[in-house]
Amino acid sequence: MKELWKDRLRRHQLNQFKYLRLIFNDNFVLAFIVLIGALGFWYSNFLGTIKGELVLGKPVVILILLLITQVGKIATLLEDPDSTFLLVKEKEFHQYFKSAFNYSIMLPVVAIVIVNFLLSPFAFTGAGLSIADICLIAAGLVFFKLAFLNAEMFKIYGKEQVSGMNLKLLLNILLTISLIISVYWFSLTNLVVGIVLFAVMQVKNKQICESGQLQWQQAIADENQRMFRVKRFYNLFTDVPGVNSKIKRRKWLDFLFNGIKPVQKNTYLYLFARGFVRNNEYIGLFLRLTIIQAIMLALIDSFYISLIVEMLFIYLVGFQLKPYFKDVMLNMMQRLYPVNGKDKVNDFTKLSVLVLCVQWVVSSVAIFYKFGLSANSLIIIVAGLAVLLFVGYFYMPRQLKKYLDNGVY
Repeated sequence: MKELWKDRLRRHQLNQFKYLRLIFNDNFVLAFIVLIGALGFWYSNFLGTIKGELVLGKPVVILILLLITQVGKIATLLEDPDSTFLLVKEKEFHQYFKSAFNYSIMLPVVAIVIVNFLLSPFAFTGAGLSIADICLIAAGLVFFKLAFLNAEMFKIYGKEQVSGMNLKLLLNILLTISLIISVYWFSLTNLVVGIVLFAVMQVKNKQICESGQLQWQQAIADENQRMFRVKRFYNLFTDVPGVNSKIKRRKWLDFLFNGIKPVQKNTYLYLFARGFVRNNEYIGLFLRLTIIQAIMLALIDSFYISLIVEMLFIYLVGFQLKPYFKDVMLNMMQRLYPVNGKDKVNDFTKLSVLVLCVQWVVSSVAIFYKFGLSANSLIIIVAGLAVLLFVGYFYMPRQLKKYLDNGVY
């Protein structure tokens, strides 16, 4: 079983590195560094405005710590044929899952440590916690996360219920109570409760895993869903085989297409527009980034950070729309339409510009809300418009033309 895990882990890591290499290219790394620097500058300025303990300081700390503990799940790397070909090895799978458990610990622990490190200045100034309090609470969160991972192991063996109550829900309730006590009164509580829970869950985990009563279909379905979420993230940056977006009719948005005349030259404009509205992945991505951008612009006081956010997010939305063109072109049936490649590119460019214009208008409202009718507002808005025109009329057409010139589509 250990050799099986090592082999699957090696294949899994090679596959992940392949996509990570494509994602973290020069453009993305540069944009990421700029965004992190901008957020760091804003965070530093925000901390400077805190003169004493805030009324909502402790609740905010509790909420953030509660959310970060939810990050990370058991990576079992199970595959669909396992329920048939490895059924005879069911009793021995506790060794396999032990390795999976140890591997799955790394990401959530690193996330907890990083978030607590970044949160510590706010917790110290805005929530009145000492450095010792923050360290004790963070250590307790690590043990709580280990207990959460054990609860996921129980689910693999069909033991996720305790006295008719979902075990993960029960752990979240205990974590919330423990965090409230630790943040408001006695910080050691979270560490003590976390260690006790982990010890109890670890002992019970060994008993359950050695029983060998695996819920194969549920375990495989959970792993497929976990990997789908990972691949869906990768698919935002590059093509990932096997990632299909959900399609919804959204009849209530039909009025958006009234302006598209039913003539041959608008064939692909209508096709692209309909597909964009119906495709959960692309319209969801557009809405998420636009909302995040608007919230950031409405909260950030710094002119330079707002300028970077405005330009960066418009570029990101335009960049993320590009794979949608490839998705449509890969459909062989679209070749039946008597439309040349130049018109396809022009129609997609029109859609991209329209989508970016909507984003630009929404962000402009947030900018006016924060800076009012001022020179700073106008500079930020004009800079966003410049990026929009660059992406829509220069970057996008050139990239799409490359796809068609390759002769694949």
